[in-house]
Amino acid sequence: MVETMTKSRAEQAAALEVWAENVEFEDLKEADTGSLRAIAKVVDQRNAVADELWAAVRAARQDGRSWSEIATMLGVSKQAAQQKYGPMSAAS
Repeated sequence: MVETMTKSRAEQAAALEVWAENVEFEDLKEADTGSLRAIAKVVDQRNAVADELWAAVRAARQDGRSWSEIATMLGVSKQAAQQKYGPMSAAS
């Protein structure tokens, strides 16, 4: 699961591990973290979908599809599609 975390989340997890190694047992309180875990799960899913979308746009550009066609599929303007995905496709 660490592989899918952003660097800042991974760094925060590492800091939490250090804290956990040094905390006194008597200072601990039980907490329900289910809602926070749900957020983290959805963030990981969102990041995976974003990566998949970037790959799909890259593939469409490599297949010769126009920015107008891609923008239509994204539900945005041609300019918005180019601004968000243009630098990525130029680097590929």
